[in-house]
Amino acid sequence: MNNIKLTIGDTKYDINPQLTLGEYMNMQKNKSSIEDPIKLMEMLTSIPMEDLKKIDQQKAAIIVDKILSKKFTKHEPQVQSTFEFKGTTYGLETDLTKINFGGWVDLETFIALSHHEHLDKITSIFYRPIIGQIGKKYFLEEYDTEEMLERAELFKDLPFEIVSGAQRFFLEFTKQYITSITHSLTTKTKKMKRRKKAVDMMSKILPKYLHGKLVQGFITNK
Repeated sequence: MNNIKLTIGDTKYDINPQLTLGEYMNMQKNKSSIEDPIKLMEMLTSIPMEDLKKIDQQKAAIIVDKILSKKFTKHEPQVQSTFEFKGTTYGLETDLTKINFGGWVDLETFIALSHHEHLDKITSIFYRPIIGQIGKKYFLEEYDTEEMLERAELFKDLPFEIVSGAQRFFLEFTKQYITSITHSLTTKTKKMKRRKKAVDMMSKILPKYLHGKLVQGFITNK
């Protein structure tokens, strides 16, 4: 998809026609600003507000309509098991048993803080670089917090349509996770219920060909 070219005065802007994860997060964080066309355009284009105010009103209406129609093209969100971005192929972790202790701690932290404000990091926990593949089965890089944080910054430029399909899973996971914490009484029970609900929920949401195999003992009292 070709970028949108826009010239304001002597300055030329090259605008990404796809809504990015970073832009989506910014809109979620600043919902009160969405109704202001100039503030919305600033969020979606990164063009300084003082430059946007210089545009002729009639021309501005045309530009806003064009950018919005491109960035918010309606499509049916689908879970993408793999995608390539900036030279690296990433895969979705469909087997929750493969997320190591550090990954679970980080996931718990970001869920507790705010799902929407940390969607880039949550996405980076579940989508990691593919290091090997046999047929349709792929193997992901082991989770590392520092690498996740670097990946989260990179993922802010990720087309949101890649994340949107998996976001339902992220949201449902968060809801089930919080519910399990509320109704759990002991440390072991909390761990068991959180994981069991997450696995059961994933089985309902993800297509069958993406289901991970459950390691024996994963949801038992260990």
